[in-house]
Amino acid sequence: MWYCISKLKICLNTFAFFVVFCAFFTAFLEAKITSSHDLNKRLQLFLKNPSLKNVSCGVSIVSVNKNSSLFNYRNNDLFSIASNMKLLTTAAALEYLGPDFEYKTTVGARGIIAASGELHGDIVIKGSGDPNISGRFYHGNILAIPESWAHAVKSKGIRVITGDIIADDTIFDRIYTHPNWPENQLSEWYCAPSCGLSFNDNCVDITLIPNKKPRGVVELLFEPRTSYFTIYNTCVYTSDKREHLYSISRKPETNEILIKGKFWVNASPEKTWVSVHDPSLYLATVFKEILEKKGVEVCGSARLIDEGDAVESDLTVITQTASTMEQTILVTNKQSQNFYAEQVLKTLGAQVKGRGSLAAGIEVIQDFMNKIGFQPDEYHIDDGCGLSKDNRLSPKMITTLLAYMSKHPYGKVLWNSLPTSGVDGGLRRRMGSPKYKSKIHAKTGYIARTSTLSGYIDTTKGDVLAFSILMNNFKNLKVIQKIQDDICQAMVDCYQ
Repeated sequence: MWYCISKLKICLNTFAFFVVFCAFFTAFLEAKITSSHDLNKRLQLFLKNPSLKNVSCGVSIVSVNKNSSLFNYRNNDLFSIASNMKLLTTAAALEYLGPDFEYKTTVGARGIIAASGELHGDIVIKGSGDPNISGRFYHGNILAIPESWAHAVKSKGIRVITGDIIADDTIFDRIYTHPNWPENQLSEWYCAPSCGLSFNDNCVDITLIPNKKPRGVVELLFEPRTSYFTIYNTCVYTSDKREHLYSISRKPETNEILIKGKFWVNASPEKTWVSVHDPSLYLATVFKEILEKKGVEVCGSARLIDEGDAVESDLTVITQTASTMEQTILVTNKQSQNFYAEQVLKTLGAQVKGRGSLAAGIEVIQDFMNKIGFQPDEYHIDDGCGLSKDNRLSPKMITTLLAYMSKHPYGKVLWNSLPTSGVDGGLRRRMGSPKYKSKIHAKTGYIARTSTLSGYIDTTKGDVLAFSILMNNFKNLKVIQKIQDDICQAMVDCYQ
């Protein structure tokens, strides 16, 4: 009898467990279905916004862990993607080069260093395409790296250089700017040229300083202070705030910078950045001037390497500067730095294809796209940063890329490089309320009539959502960004 009662208890316990399990599983499925249904319902409502009437828009949302699609809207159509192109460029760099890839810039002597301190020959700066030769990682000290080089030269006992300061930029070609970039904006920082030997993001920093003297010429602070560029400043102070309007530009194919207009006497200091022409010569010139200030006489000139300079075999290394691809990717995506993205693209070409050119870099991108399942005739790549309107990808391509990278050995590097909602980068002023702050990790993108947002949402349910929102041909950017934010916030709400 006791045996029968025990068996009955076991059966009842098993049945109870089964009932509880079924209830839990049913609730789980219902919650999943409800989340998906709620998301679809809310997103369909957003996409019916009258502001999107004539806007080309595509959306793709996928569950990375479950490898399933959660929402699609024109997800196979091609769109201009603006700076979302940087996702593809930096992901390809992680795939083919890895985060520990090092850029190495070498400063060496070509010639004999005499006991008297004379270098009978040249100093050569050999570039590797490093975009990080600036003050960015040196507490804002623009001259930190070339000054360290000058110290190393003096440490070798060199006091006189009979030859030249030669800039070896041959790792890349000398096609500095993309032919499809807007010609009237080439002096802007976001159109900075790409070069095998670069300095200070290939820009000069200019700050306009307020002053209480109306009609006087505006005082300027520019860094670095160098003879490489010439400033023509006709901008004057005004006591009338309504007249506060000025322009800064660079004459094409020169380093003549023109500043004109009026600057209000009570304005705060205003800083801007102007791109330079022939950037490798820019660095060589600044380095020569630093050497001379530190007491090293340079008898020759600063110049570019030419075909007659066979420096590889007889170069004595004096010092070397290095930076990593991980550093580079962090700046590329957090700051949306076009210059960095173009440097990465040509680096891919140089390291993988043996040619540091735009075309070679795009070949590597195409190889990567093929690896994740897309053929060259299905999309179009025109540059590495997204400034060209001719880049064309679909939302599905971007979420496929993001899903691939989320499981990549170096996927965390890409994740960490993305702007975070309410915290930094292009999302520092977006989705900053406590419920959404730090929940969205995504790359923004904007060029004329194009706004994009693609990235990840780490849900509290243990899943990762990859999403891409691409919008073209709109009139009001703020309205478009609000809809993008609404879509992201709906994802957070439905998958908490």
